[in-house]
Amino acid sequence: MSKPRDIFQRLALREKMTVMARAETIRTLDDEHQKISNIGEKLTQMADETQPNPGITSMMSLRSAQHYSSKIHEQLKVIEQRKGFLEEEISEERLTLGTALNRQNRAEEKSRQYHQNKKEEHQEKAANDVPRPNTRPNN
Repeated sequence: MSKPRDIFQRLALREKMTVMARAETIRTLDDEHQKISNIGEKLTQMADETQPNPGITSMMSLRSAQHYSSKIHEQLKVIEQRKGFLEEEISEERLTLGTALNRQNRAEEKSRQYHQNKKEEHQEKAANDVPRPNTRPNN
């Protein structure tokens, strides 16, 4: 049977779970931010490619190039807003992660102190409870 945990160990365990959840959230947000950035780069390349070629071009090709260019720029704007939002979310999650790590470390330290105090109390009690040898006067 395992030894029951003290309140500080339980608190440290809870904070460890929070840390792991926050770390997973940060990984997910980083992955999404990376994917959005890649899409943004591809759209930027597409915007550069949709520029009309110099020389003789028809009105229809100019209109279609302008239409596709405006659609691409709308998507680029949406992607930039999404990237900004994700960056804010990542920074907030990192702040929460740091706070949870600090709380976990403090709880673990308190648990160590608690166990050390208990151990010292036990040793002190054992030292006080040791029977002294009988000292009878020799007659």
